[in-house]
Amino acid sequence: MNHVLNNITGSEIIKISQKIKASKHHVFNLSIGDFDPEINSIPTKLRDNVIEEYLNKSTDYPMAQGDLELRKTVSKFSYYLPEEILIGAGARPLIYTLFKGIVEAGDYVLYPVPSWNNNHYCFLHGAGKIEIECTPENDFFPTVEDIKSNLYRTRLVCLCSPQNPTGKTIDPDILKGICDAIVQENKTKELKTYLFFDQIYSELAPTGFVHPLEKCPDIKDYLLCIDGVSKSLCATGIRVGWMTGPAEIISKMTNIFSHIGAWAPKPEQKAVAKYLDTEDMYSFINEKIMQYGEIAESICCFLLKMKNLHYKVDYKTPDGGIYISLYLGYSDKFESLECFIDFLIENGIGIVPFEYFGSKSNKGWFRISIGTIGKHQLESLFLKLGETIKKLHEK
Repeated sequence: MNHVLNNITGSEIIKISQKIKASKHHVFNLSIGDFDPEINSIPTKLRDNVIEEYLNKSTDYPMAQGDLELRKTVSKFSYYLPEEILIGAGARPLIYTLFKGIVEAGDYVLYPVPSWNNNHYCFLHGAGKIEIECTPENDFFPTVEDIKSNLYRTRLVCLCSPQNPTGKTIDPDILKGICDAIVQENKTKELKTYLFFDQIYSELAPTGFVHPLEKCPDIKDYLLCIDGVSKSLCATGIRVGWMTGPAEIISKMTNIFSHIGAWAPKPEQKAVAKYLDTEDMYSFINEKIMQYGEIAESICCFLLKMKNLHYKVDYKTPDGGIYISLYLGYSDKFESLECFIDFLIENGIGIVPFEYFGSKSNKGWFRISIGTIGKHQLESLFLKLGETIKKLHEK
């Protein structure tokens, strides 16, 4: 077996979710970045569009770069022309293609931790990792100087806003500073540094989200963005995402993608093309923003009560998306992180530690995902979470 097969590790988040599914008692599964279709189903009109396209027999191969009507629709509410857009089966294969097209073995990739999956993509492409440990004081984002001081050896900078796993959005001035630094750096070297900006949760950020091109138009030649319908439309199983970037790069990425074949299904592409940028879509998203906001506010209020009762609890109120940052300061009571996770699951709580997002210095911080819980379940959740925190305190 080769190096990858011998050394690859699977998704730690999925491992936790599997432990939860194997449990013999009820566990609040707040680990996976997914949605319970019984609580958060896709929009009815989108569902009907998908069914209609299957009935229309739109089941042959899609265009390699993606359905043209879909790319035209994405173009309407992005900064990009149809030829600057590549459609894929969700975000993951597009991110893999982005790494494959930009990063050579031995290149360095710079990203903050905690962050989602950058470490695994680096491993798969033989890239060196420059991991910036971020703090709660900076909302788990890097400073401009953190990035600037490492650009001389960096091929790809990775940012996500709203951030997975924290739910926080990057400060607009910091984003501008990072973009300006990349543009300036690229004036002095032949091998360019690119910015990968993951905005998959952006539609769910009621305020605070800023696109890099709003702060620094000159970054466009070095900017590759990932977006899609997975999170904003509760459509993780629909598998429609897109990458945007300079036309020349997108053209070459399309060639790579043609060999991977990870196209979004043609019926889903056509269905999404008809649904995007409609009044129903914006109404659906606004409803979800309100719903998630109410749930997040309730959870944060509960955590504040526990904090005020002098339990070792803290949190970060999210700016958008479906994640809340939770601090449980009881790591020293367990022999290992896995023991801590097992204890939580045994007591009915399934959440993901920031260590599983590459962070080494943020022990005790966890990601809560709220896509699988409804407002009607909050009282039961608070009872279970309160009991678990009290057990931790007494342990």
